[in-house]
Formats: sequence, C-alpha cells, structure tokens
Amino acid sequence: MLYLYLGYVFAQSYAVIEKLIVSNISPLAMFFSIVVFIIWSTFPVAGFLIAKAFNANGNLNNKALFGCGFAFGFVENILFYFNILPYGWETVGTLIVFMLSFALAFIQLMRPRQLLLQ
Repeated sequence: MLYLYLGYVFAQSYAVIEKLIVSNISPLAMFFSIVVFIIWSTFPVAGFLIAKAFNANGNLNNKALFGCGFAFGFVENILFYFNILPYGWETVGTLIVFMLSFALAFIQLMRPRQLLLQ
C-alpha cells in the first residue's frame, strides 16, 4: 500500500505546492496544510488496505502500485480540471479513487510458467 500511497501523493502534490506558493500564509499554516494533506491522502488509497483485509489476492509489484497510484491521482485531478465533477464535490472524487484502489487489490497478473524438466 505504501507505493500506491506514494504514487497518489506524488500526483496530487503539484496542486498542493501550487496553492501553497500562490497563497500568502504563514509558515506554520503551510506546515499544518502539508500535514493535513498527507493525512487526508490516506483515505482514497485506504480502499486497497480494506480489500487486503478481505483477503484480496492481487499480486502487483511495487512499480505497478506506484504507477497506479500516480494514475489515480492524475485521474482525480482530471475530473476537476475538465469539470466532469464540479468543485465542491471533492468527496465524490475521493470515493472514486477509493473504489479504484479497492478494485486494484484484486488484480492478478499472470506469471510465466516454468517448465519442469526431469
């Protein structure tokens, strides 16, 4: 789950950094905003953890999880950028990413079979 979370945070960090640079707030308020961002970013990818608690048997590696987390964060940004979801519906965007990460835990990649020579 860590790599999924890091990919999601990496994709979302552009918007947060942009808002912090443009705004005129104190350093303590910036620190608080970053802490809240880090904590709030755990909710969308918590679907993966809940699916694993229900014995999801997905076998994605760390690179795939990082890429999927980045893609999920990018998808959430796209939903608001192209006005698919209006501003104020951030909870729906979070729920969409939660469901995507829940479904991701069930994906199994085929492993190549090894020949057994005797």
